[in-house]
Amino acid sequence: MASPFQIVPLPEQGFFGRLFGRANSEALIAEVETLLAQADDWATVPRDAVAALEAKYGGTLAGDARNEAVLLFCRAADNLTPQQMVEGGADRLRSLGAALGIAADTETIVQGRARRALGEAAQILIADDELSDADRAAFTAAAEACGVAPDAVAAILADAVTARMKDEIAASLADGKLTADEEAKIEQLGHALSARLEIDAPTQDALIRARRLWQVEDGPLEAVASPIDLPKTETCLFAGYGQAQEPRSRGSKHFTHSYGAGDIVLTSKRLIFNGGVKNFAIRLNTIVDYDIFDDGVEVRRATGKPLTFALNAKDDWFARLFVRARRDAAA
Repeated sequence: MASPFQIVPLPEQGFFGRLFGRANSEALIAEVETLLAQADDWATVPRDAVAALEAKYGGTLAGDARNEAVLLFCRAADNLTPQQMVEGGADRLRSLGAALGIAADTETIVQGRARRALGEAAQILIADDELSDADRAAFTAAAEACGVAPDAVAAILADAVTARMKDEIAASLADGKLTADEEAKIEQLGHALSARLEIDAPTQDALIRARRLWQVEDGPLEAVASPIDLPKTETCLFAGYGQAQEPRSRGSKHFTHSYGAGDIVLTSKRLIFNGGVKNFAIRLNTIVDYDIFDDGVEVRRATGKPLTFALNAKDDWFARLFVRARRDAAA
């Protein structure tokens, strides 16, 4: 990798600097960078060599050119890849900070760059969706070599695992459904990574709804208790309470007639209204068309008037269950 430093020509000291005997900080920085550029490895430049330049100009980097020296240090840090940072880069930077006499000023930079590099290393480590005890031990050793405290090491690894789990959950929820295979994959991933993920309430609600949506539209339908007796060949899929209604005309007037209130039951074979002044039991495979609403469904058969099954309260699942049951009955 090319050196982040270059040979810098010496600038002349200004008149007032010479007049008042100020340290020529610009020349000092220029010579220090040249020293680093000419070294086979900037991390091996000794403190004595830099101190000799400081004595030459009657000042110190820490006292007379601190900001410029820190910028030199940052250039070295920027030149290291995350992998290089983890594999000895932190120690190399500390050697440079000591050589420049600004070790105390740059330790925070070393820690920050090390943590950032460890964060990327953690993501690479779990890229295969596995995190063995050996992986953890190797990561901990690398982090300790960077001088990162054990509690911070655990937090860095946990953050990477959490991010991976959240990405997997987000990908599973992208289509609004959570299949059994997707749910199993999330659980398997959490086990493989030893994840301890705290899922917030909105995400929990989204997972529950996505799982239910998949079950209703594509998964195995669950039976619920029926308020009426059903043949053993039928399964109750939904039970609610509402009205059965049909459109009527009297002269030029059009109105909706209600058959009263009663149980609305959706089974694997029929849509049933039980109660009021008249009962209905419509086989799903005889329905030729329908319209769905957030509180019910209107069905149309080959003959007769349309019939609306209207729930007393809005329901998120009745219409979806009806569409699914009719599709299965027609298959």
